[in-house]
Amino acid sequence: MLTLQFQTSITTPSATPAVLHPFFKTTRCAFAAALLVSLAACGGGGGGGGGGFAGFPAAGGGTTPPPAVDPAPPVVSMTFSGTAAAGLPLSGSVTVKDAKGATKTVPLNGGNYTVDVTGMTAPFVFRAEGNVGGEHVVIHSAATAADANGTINITPLTDLVVANIAGRLAAQYFDGGEFASLTPDDLKAESDALKAKLLPVLLALGVDSSIDLLRTAFTPLSSALDKALDVLRVSVDPATNVATITNIVTQQQITDDLAVKAAQDAGTTPLSGDGLATAADDITLIRKVLSDFVGKFANGLPASGELLPLMTDGGNAVTGTYGFRSSDLNAAQFAGEAASDPNLVGASFSDVVINRINYTIDANNTSPRAYVEFTHRDKNGVAFSNNQSMQIVKGTDGVWRLRGDGRVFDLNPQIQASKDKNSGCVSTALQFTIQDLNTTNSSNAASVVVTGPGLPTAGIRHLRPSGGGIWSLESTPGNNFYYLASNCVGLPNAGLSDTAIAALPAKPEYTFTAYQADGTTVAKFSGFDIVYKHSFHARPMTLAEAVAASYPSFTTTPALADYAGNADFAVSATGLNPGFSAEFFLQLTASPSATTNDQADVAPSAAGAASKTFNLPSQGPTNAKYLFVATRDANWRALTLHDQN
Repeated sequence: MLTLQFQTSITTPSATPAVLHPFFKTTRCAFAAALLVSLAACGGGGGGGGGGFAGFPAAGGGTTPPPAVDPAPPVVSMTFSGTAAAGLPLSGSVTVKDAKGATKTVPLNGGNYTVDVTGMTAPFVFRAEGNVGGEHVVIHSAATAADANGTINITPLTDLVVANIAGRLAAQYFDGGEFASLTPDDLKAESDALKAKLLPVLLALGVDSSIDLLRTAFTPLSSALDKALDVLRVSVDPATNVATITNIVTQQQITDDLAVKAAQDAGTTPLSGDGLATAADDITLIRKVLSDFVGKFANGLPASGELLPLMTDGGNAVTGTYGFRSSDLNAAQFAGEAASDPNLVGASFSDVVINRINYTIDANNTSPRAYVEFTHRDKNGVAFSNNQSMQIVKGTDGVWRLRGDGRVFDLNPQIQASKDKNSGCVSTALQFTIQDLNTTNSSNAASVVVTGPGLPTAGIRHLRPSGGGIWSLESTPGNNFYYLASNCVGLPNAGLSDTAIAALPAKPEYTFTAYQADGTTVAKFSGFDIVYKHSFHARPMTLAEAVAASYPSFTTTPALADYAGNADFAVSATGLNPGFSAEFFLQLTASPSATTNDQADVAPSAAGAASKTFNLPSQGPTNAKYLFVATRDANWRALTLHDQN
């Protein structure tokens, strides 16, 4: 999949022009004739040199016959169809804009679209907008009248073709609408130039040399071109208008200055196809191990032992040199948890994105490894989690197996917008949930510092809790929320302005570094620094965006104030995003050392409703009760309504 890293705006489809009713046209001409105004206003004209009105006596006698009226030219039907994909099929819509600025929008179905542009004016620029692998994507393409009733693909490669024609971001070209002079020669020159730069990679992955990046039909997830979209990444720096194209297998890069046209850009060295001999087949096998794993749950919960052959085993060299570890769980623990998760029954692992394949064998990579992102959806298609850090390792037998994320910590970062049920006040925050589930492999780590956009330069330090559990911020014990801004009275926050938050990267990345007790020495595991990274699919919300957001609502039986544990406590929520699981959380606190809580992820109904019944044991007289229900937006940002007593 290729990822474009730049901002775009959304164009709203224009209204359909009103059609003049025939009765109105007849009445208007009759009215004009009655007033003896010039018949030119109604499409008529004088004849015979006599200057009379059509059908009336002329000055020289006789009548002037009505002029012949040429029939209107027939309307020529014009449609386009194609595929919108970025390694994976795009889920969203396609908007086409014509040379006069008129637009039309149609939905995507499995990445495919068909749009009728009859009556619109060529040339056209297309915008596909939607989600790929949990990331919001906007990509473009273009066509002239010569392409009518044909295929026009919309991919990151066609986006780059349009950007080269425009000399700037394709999104700016679409928004500006200054493409009336676009010609078939423009499209051919820039498309051919881009293909020449990529041809060694395309050929190595089985793409035919005659391919037309704009017009050759392809099938996402199966065709050779789709494998090329998996291997290539495109990013554009909007400040310099320079695109970078990266081969994720070899990590080779080339640049493309959008201001330089194809005719002046012949000296660019193409991306190499070396090292891709097995990549095309391996991409299929890497995806297959994920489908094989979730396939074990097709008809129910499997025995945990059925999952183990799909995972690496540190004691068996055939599976590669890496043992399994995921969020600090070993293979048996991970398989046991998975085999008891009812949300995996009938589920799927979708939106599979291969971020890198490393075939280089050295001290830092002792077996071929792929780094993969995917989404877990339940049997009804509800998204439960987005796993960004799964590693899949190739064994000496050529079989790819799950290795986990390799981490000795359980990390669950979230972007949060939250609302207080009682006061209605709102906050926008970053939450970095850190736990150490197995202290035998990381006991030398006393703290974890998180650095990244929107945080202080030195980062924010989380301290290991003496009794285990979630690590809290050093600056605010008992809390792991870093509030960027808030209108809640008395809530400590960073005081970031909406302008500062809006200026954060569209896909911010954060680094987690573990330190020993001295606070400066980086902690290690098996000789390697304990340093991890995580990227979000969108920046945090501004305070204004958080205020305007749609939060869940919920009712409880009994009231939260009346609940003391050792009985059922029912929570009913509405206003949930039906495409994502909702999170329910309840905590009762009798003292700092006497706290009990429970959490559940629940799939909402199509109407956005869900419920959860808790039954927490009493820890004695409670002095604090905390409840929240959270849903998610399309970019996985949490929208949380909370109540406390």
